[in-house]
Amino acid sequence: MFLCNKPGRTLVTVYLEDIAEKLEEASDHWEQYLNVATGEFEYLPDGEYVQPDKDLAERIDASGDYLRLPNQYDIHEYHIMESFAESVQDSSKSSRLFRALRGQKPYRHFKDEIYYLDLDQAYYAFRSCAFMDIAQKWCENYNLPYQLRSEKTSCGHADTKARQ
Repeated sequence: MFLCNKPGRTLVTVYLEDIAEKLEEASDHWEQYLNVATGEFEYLPDGEYVQPDKDLAERIDASGDYLRLPNQYDIHEYHIMESFAESVQDSSKSSRLFRALRGQKPYRHFKDEIYYLDLDQAYYAFRSCAFMDIAQKWCENYNLPYQLRSEKTSCGHADTKARQ
């Protein structure tokens, strides 16, 4: 369990890009953890298909230095796709994206449509920004200091000073 004010612990400053990258890697049956003292990431399966490393699980539970990163259920990629469809200026393209989301296999059909409509680069840039926003909110929620690796960002995360 994470202890916010663990005596003697100094929290590392993390890069939002690293957190966002880990969010993009989120998958079924795996949890990702950040060790806030070292900045290292650990992966732990839920035990359904792969047995968890008991030593690692015990270390995560006992240390108070680990934070679980948001998983795919916390991220809600479907909402990111809806937001993108809403942001598309061309009403015809926007309608096609919403139609893809409303039918069977919405993820597959949405991805097919963004390629067909030549919106794939725009969507993946939008998605990356959404992951950066989620990473920033996650860090702020736990008062975890963060910064950007690069001053160049198209997501509006222009402040590169470490946040505390």
